[in-house]
Amino acid sequence: MNRIHARRTSALLAAGALATALVGCSGGGEPVPEITGQPTAYDGVEELRDLYVAAGGECPEWEAIDPGEYDAEAGRCSDSVVISVYANPADIDEVVDRALTLATETHLLVGDNWIINTPDPHEYVDQLGGTVVTG
Repeated sequence: MNRIHARRTSALLAAGALATALVGCSGGGEPVPEITGQPTAYDGVEELRDLYVAAGGECPEWEAIDPGEYDAEAGRCSDSVVISVYANPADIDEVVDRALTLATETHLLVGDNWIINTPDPHEYVDQLGGTVVTG
């Protein structure tokens, strides 16, 4: 496994945890990378939110949320969409690991320093980059 792939896989695992913890879907299991776009990083959560909306995502009610113990910016667009951008991309691994230990189904789009928890991550991978992870 090359370094970029290992980093992306780690990022995917972390992403699931925070997003699932914040939103609370249903299911659980190992992450399954399905579709991969170009590696991407974003400077802030509002930038990523705006690009998510430009890509066709819905964000009717933006609410900044506390990312807990992580050095991150996070916000909720709805009960099913949470967006987060991490100052330390290494945190993403832990976030995804935590999400996968919950008895919930995970649907994530994970980039180099960000995670979007959305029911339909496949819809945004071409525009935003990252990797779709379900578990």
